[in-house]
Amino acid sequence: MKIVKRRNRAMTMERILRAMGDVMAEKGTKKAGINAVAEKAGVNKVLIYRYFGGWNGLLEAYVQRGFFLSMFNERFLDTVPSNPGPDERSKVWSEYVIKLAREFRDRKSSQELIRWEMQNGETELARRLSAFRNESYKKIIDKLAPFPSYDPTALTAVILGGVTYLTLVSDNRNKIVDIDVSTPEGWERIETAIRRIFSSLNTALTAQDTIAR
Repeated sequence: MKIVKRRNRAMTMERILRAMGDVMAEKGTKKAGINAVAEKAGVNKVLIYRYFGGWNGLLEAYVQRGFFLSMFNERFLDTVPSNPGPDERSKVWSEYVIKLAREFRDRKSSQELIRWEMQNGETELARRLSAFRNESYKKIIDKLAPFPSYDPTALTAVILGGVTYLTLVSDNRNKIVDIDVSTPEGWERIETAIRRIFSSLNTALTAQDTIAR
């Protein structure tokens, strides 16, 4: 009986978190609330307080359990190879960023959450959500980056910052320079650029490492 109850609780929590994403996508994070999430999930709002402790706990669970982006959880990290060889390294890095960009573009709720964080960065909740994502990035960097002296954290920040900006502005601007970020063709150009950046970077760093030896 206890196993059934735990299973039912887990299923209900997942339904609530998925409803949370739907509500944020439809209303935006500012206008979303526990009542709307409860109605969308078809549950009594008392359950949300019982399972998550309130709105802040619900937001944290949404991010930490992979509903923000599937890459931010331990199961994904377990699939990332540690210190891949030179031939594989740039492919793994670029495909990670491209997959993240595609998923971020597809998840309106995640975009709304980032917008909320940008406007409420001084709050404790926004800082905790950001810290969790930063820790996820750091774990991936530690597994993939073979040249710590070249500050892969800063390189990753530049590329992810660019992807985030391009995604967010695509809602109200069609073009960045001459790339139409409202079209699949425009994003194909961006993905090609990402692959070229990581390939060139990998070649340069490998060459530098060879010279240093």
